[in-house]
Amino acid sequence: MKLRGYLLALLLATPGLTLLLLHLVRSGALALAVTHGAVMLSGAALTALVWRDARRLPLAERIFAGLLLLSGAHFLISYAVNPTSPLDADLLGSVLLFIVTGLLVVLPPAWSLSLAVLLLGAYRFEVNRLTADLSGTRDLTQWVNLGMFALLAVGVIMRQTLGQVVERAHLLASLATHDPLTGLLNRRGFEDLAQAGRTLLVLDADDFKVVNDTWGHAVGDDVLRQLARTVQDGLPPGSLLARWGGEEFVLLVPGDLECGAALGETLRAAVAAAPLAGQRVTVSLGGTYWAVGEPFRDAFVRADRALYQAKRSGKNRVDVHRGVRPAAASQGAP
Repeated sequence: MKLRGYLLALLLATPGLTLLLLHLVRSGALALAVTHGAVMLSGAALTALVWRDARRLPLAERIFAGLLLLSGAHFLISYAVNPTSPLDADLLGSVLLFIVTGLLVVLPPAWSLSLAVLLLGAYRFEVNRLTADLSGTRDLTQWVNLGMFALLAVGVIMRQTLGQVVERAHLLASLATHDPLTGLLNRRGFEDLAQAGRTLLVLDADDFKVVNDTWGHAVGDDVLRQLARTVQDGLPPGSLLARWGGEEFVLLVPGDLECGAALGETLRAAVAAAPLAGQRVTVSLGGTYWAVGEPFRDAFVRADRALYQAKRSGKNRVDVHRGVRPAAASQGAP
């Protein structure tokens, strides 16, 4: 979303920036034209690079801000050397207003406001010292530009504050519905999304206490993360996976109980075949069909009983509880 906003701003600013570039070239200010053109090309190049990899955005913002700052300094120095050509006081003010706008957009307020005030203060000082007539329209233009800058600064700060509030709200919502260790849904998140008419599987890591006691809880956490990733990678579309607590996970998969049991066997074999965080771990699964109109708790109790049956029967296996007849399950399946 942020990158699209930058792209839109670049497109809208291009006509005015291009006209300024042509004015500098026609006026013979080739050094300023090169600086201005370099900022324009850099903005386009950085946007293209970030579009290919959004992780480059923070670095691209800092680079572009540095180029804007150098450009502003160059324009101020040029005006100090020659206050009449190629930029008069009004045009220089507009150029600097564009530059500080860019700084406000790409940098945090703590940095952008300080740099913007520095540039505009230097501009005001130069105009006062180098321009004899500051009355009338020119003085009015400067105060209008200052007002525009103030409004823009307030708007940028409000936007960033609102963005932080929204981001924090999303984070809190995610923490309320997701397990922080594995990134999977937690009980609340699972129950919010779960729908009947599917096979319910309860999965539990066998003898997981031995892993924690032997190798420590840090290794145990790594095992749980990799276990969650292994199971998730083996699920078909439309499945739901949650960490229920400890080393226990709950799955809701499309299809009848036979399909669910076959998938459970596939997942069991995948976990047993690959070491997790360097440890050989097996899992047991219990399954049942959760019929439409049936309370989730009833289906979960059956699946949990099947899981304990798998544990009592030797572990590293899949057992099912046929609490719902296959015919009824077929009718309830989507």
